Amino acid sequence: MPALRDDELPLDRAVRVEVGDLQLFLYRTSERIFALDNRCTHMGGPLHRGVVRAHVAQPTVTCPLHGSTFWLADGRVVRGPATRPQSVYEARINEGMIEVCPMQELGGKGGVA
Repeated sequence: MPALRDDELPLDRAVRVEVGDLQLFLYRTSERIFALDNRCTHMGGPLHRGVVRAHVAQPTVTCPLHGSTFWLADGRVVRGPATRPQSVYEARINEGMIEVCPMQELGGKGGVA
């Protein structure tokens, strides 16, 4: 599913995009593009407004509402109060567009820039 033009996703800044009924969190590093559900599984906080630690061994995002922290690569809960992982999407660049699809459809481990 096309999500955003490639040139609209800045380096090292979280962006919220809508794809159909989904609100997605996109984040680009020099090595890859991460894509997760933007709404925290705990109480729906906007992850794109949270703190991202992208330049560490396991990049994370922390929800600005209650502090739940998730791994960007697989959505795993690192710190609660959330108990359910975030849905994660494969991200790729195709003909100048960032495309996303649910991780299980491609069997991958995260998008590559």
